Amino acid sequence: MSLPTAAEATTDGAAPVSARGRAGRAAAALAAFALLAAAHTWPLATDPAHLSRNDNADALLNSWTLAWVAHQLPRHPLRLFDANIFYPERLTLAYSEAMFVQSALALPILAGGGSPVLAYNLVLLAGFALTGWAFCLLVRRWTGSWAAGAVAGSLAAFNAHSLMQLPHLQFLHVEFIALVLFALDRLAAGRRLRDAIALGAGAALQGLTSVYLLVFSTWMLAFAVPARLASAPRAGRLKAIALVAAAAVVSLALMAPYLAGYDALHRRTGLERAADEASSHAALWTDVLATGSRLHYAVWSRRFTDAAHVAAFPGLAGALLLALAFVWPETRRDARVRMCAWAAAGCSVVSMLPRAPFYPALHRHLLLFRVVRVPAYLGHVVLLLVAVLAGFGAAGLLRRLRAGRLRAAAAIVMLAAVNLEALRAPLEYTPFSGIPRIYDTLAAVPGAVVAELPLYPPRQLFANAEYMLNSTRHWRPLINGYSGFRPDWYDEAYDELQGFPEETALEALHRRGVTHVIVHADRFEARVREAIDRAESLVPLAQDGDIRIYRLR
Repeated sequence: MSLPTAAEATTDGAAPVSARGRAGRAAAALAAFALLAAAHTWPLATDPAHLSRNDNADALLNSWTLAWVAHQLPRHPLRLFDANIFYPERLTLAYSEAMFVQSALALPILAGGGSPVLAYNLVLLAGFALTGWAFCLLVRRWTGSWAAGAVAGSLAAFNAHSLMQLPHLQFLHVEFIALVLFALDRLAAGRRLRDAIALGAGAALQGLTSVYLLVFSTWMLAFAVPARLASAPRAGRLKAIALVAAAAVVSLALMAPYLAGYDALHRRTGLERAADEASSHAALWTDVLATGSRLHYAVWSRRFTDAAHVAAFPGLAGALLLALAFVWPETRRDARVRMCAWAAAGCSVVSMLPRAPFYPALHRHLLLFRVVRVPAYLGHVVLLLVAVLAGFGAAGLLRRLRAGRLRAAAAIVMLAAVNLEALRAPLEYTPFSGIPRIYDTLAAVPGAVVAELPLYPPRQLFANAEYMLNSTRHWRPLINGYSGFRPDWYDEAYDELQGFPEETALEALHRRGVTHVIVHADRFEARVREAIDRAESLVPLAQDGDIRIYRLR
């Protein structure tokens, strides 16, 4: 995203600065958003190697995903989606979010010996900082105001949705939506091929962070493109439409390997989301009153938040600035304001659409509806667009304040207000002391296929996520797993292993190709532990406290 030219005026009242000065301000803005990210997630930044959200299965799943992609991509890129869970199923990485962008950021951390939890935490902090920075630069470019950019970046990065989704790393990297909006505006204004390429690349990068965000940014563009092109010169609209089509081709080409994995899984298994799932997870109008903010939750928002699928409260300051964007004549007429407003309105409607009686027909005919389970999460994109619009409102307010000190005071008040309203910190984390070294035993056993027991029932599939994180020490195939889907045979396997270590259960393990069993002895009754000790088919290999590894004979 380019910075403003030196000739551009600023609504902050400052004189134009040199290219070096602009670059310095951009770097300072990034540092400021990194500090804000630390503040909003406090005390995570004090010890990212040992604080965790491992109390949440999705955080464990996402830590495993980062580690798997970073491990497999340099070694066997053509088998990237054949992850080590739910053996012998293939393409199991596509059961949930592959998060290519986040995994690329995590790769140097993991390659340097950092744990998956450390990688997860640092990538999480980076998501907040980069999102705030990207939206700050976008609004700075569009309004000429660094203060308005800082307000918009804060609203985009530290909103009600993102701060309540810390376990869901796939939602915390939305920085490329700012690039998409910027490139679309440039394309409509200049109709240049390079802007189409930037639009396609931005959309692809956003899609590579999350399938959900791929779908949601597509919906956003479905409303933003016609709204923005409607304001473009008529003589160039056909060319602009052709360039948007070129951007789509660029985006699909860049995402081809990523999309191929999900398409292969769909062709192999038919997996997709059902209409009733989307209907039961569609947005409610009351979601706009939901927030986990310390300022609002306990006072009035709790009953809305506890019933919501998504927290979508923009904050009182954000709502006021949003309203001002439509009060000021110059911003109300701005094509970029209209583009963001139409996109926000359209995404809001789509997020609630599955509650309509005619939705099942739409679900059958539109692929975008069959990909995601929780359409209410589209409210996150709405909050991002609201952040941009609020930035215009802030810039308009600053333009009307003549005195420099008054402008500075207003900027400080706005920035403080949007951040204090969103604040949830200090947050609670669970300690992480590392994955037990006993799991290294299996790394030295080529061809091992592992069952980690107890195997949890289908309704508690999430409890297997701990085993997935453990497997990052050895990467051997597991019959265990946790994801957005589970294979049909899992229920049968759970029933077969209930009698472990009885002979029928051991025979079932053999049939499923298991060669090694990891037993958490403290999770079994005393009589079962005694039976394990007596089982001749279980050959002890290693023990660390209550964790025991056996070779299945």
